[in-house]
This record gives sequence, structure tokens and C-alpha cells, in this order.
Amino acid sequence: MDIDAQYAHARDFLSRIPLISSNSKYNLDQETGDRPAITLTYAQSLDGKISRADQRLLLSGDESAAMTHRLRTMHDGILIGVGTALFDDPQLSVRLVPAGELLDVRHPQPIVLDSKLRIPPTARLLTGPQNNPRLHPPWIITGTDHNPQRREELERAGARVIVIEDCDKTGRPRLTAVAAALWSLGIQRLMVEGGARVIQSFLESQLVDVLIVTIAPVLVGSSGVSAVGAPTVDALTITPLSYEPFGRDIVMAATIQHVHARE
Repeated sequence: MDIDAQYAHARDFLSRIPLISSNSKYNLDQETGDRPAITLTYAQSLDGKISRADQRLLLSGDESAAMTHRLRTMHDGILIGVGTALFDDPQLSVRLVPAGELLDVRHPQPIVLDSKLRIPPTARLLTGPQNNPRLHPPWIITGTDHNPQRREELERAGARVIVIEDCDKTGRPRLTAVAAALWSLGIQRLMVEGGARVIQSFLESQLVDVLIVTIAPVLVGSSGVSAVGAPTVDALTITPLSYEPFGRDIVMAATIQHVHARE
């Protein structure tokens, strides 16, 4: 299947998902309050692993990867943790689209959770926009306990450093405060791509509205990193909307309802 067919398949599948589709009748202010509508998405193996402990693991096939890139175009921002930024050195741009749409594609705003400002100025998230003006320099979300010198280095490299004062006892910004800050900056739809700590933190914070999981037909084993490492994740109900084959992979799209929202 060529990229045009892959992308058409992805467009049709994602057009049926509430909150992220342009066809959606949901009112974001009423549905999510003063925060973005949040889509959590990741790829995992059959045994629930998203990576190996010491090396990158490419799980998505071509067809599901095209779906992920289509999903990026449907969000204002795309968020990862600093661990993923350091380990994968991603661009978080939109590339797997038909050639005729590449020049008009909308790239999401890259956002990195980085309480200690560990991301280096040489990361591709920072160097990419210097070479391609259509890409957005990243927003780095940090707490009050950060290195001012590193902040200056990152800002000189083009990053926007956003300081969140509401942090937990480890110095990490609370996700509710992060979501509210992003909403105030114009992020209405936020895509969260991981890694494992970010996936679990967003689920536990009861901020996820849509869950999209790509399941690849591989087994990683016990040495792999689980998508959710907590013994239990309570207070949410996952309602699958669709299971769709994308090449060798299966993609599940679901909505999430939280206990506090029903009480």
C-alpha cells in the first residue's frame, strides 16, 4: 500500500473519533473545561511493552505510522517527556503524508516535560526549526527548581521555557497545571506520545479523553518497558470505539471516562 492509500485509510479511521475530528460536534469548553482535549497514543507489543530497557524499539509498521502522522496534524500540540526526548531524539513533525499535501501540512507544537532542563540545545527539536522554518521551536515545561544557565542556553537555541509553579514534592510540574497553562496558550487539542512515565502520569491524573493504542504482532519479554508500570490504574473506564487493522498492526481507539466525572 502506497502512502496515498495509507493516509486515506488513516484519515477515514480518525474522522470517526470524537474530540479530535473536525467533524466532531463536541464543544471543547463544555467537555474538557479549561484544558485541552487530550489524546494519549502509543505503540506496544503484544505483551504490553513500548521499548526495550536499553535500546529504541520500532514497533509501528508503515501503515500505523502513517496513522500516527495523520493524528499529529489533528492536534495543536504534541507532548513527550524528557526521557523520550533524550532517548529517541525525535522531531515530532509530520512527514508521512502524500507528497501533494506535504507543503500545506500543519505541524503540531512540540512540548517537552523537563523539570530539570536536561534536554540539550543540540537536540533535533531545537536544531530542526533552525533548518526548516515551517517547524515550531519546542516549548519546554519546567518547574521552579531549574538551572537558570541551562534555561538561557535553551532560549538562545530557540526554545520557549515555560515555568510552572505548581509542582509536586519531586519538583515535577503537576499535569493539571500544565494542561491549564497549555490551554491558556492556545492549545485546544493535545497529543501525548509518552514515554512510560508520561503515559502512566496522564492516566493517573485523569486527564486523558481519547486513547489510541497501536498493537504490533511482536513479543518483547520481561526485560522490556511496560506502557503502564503501576500495579493498578483505578478510577477510569475505557470504552473502545473501534479496532482497525493497519497493515500487520491493530489500532484501538477508545474514549476514557473518569470516576470523578460521573459522580
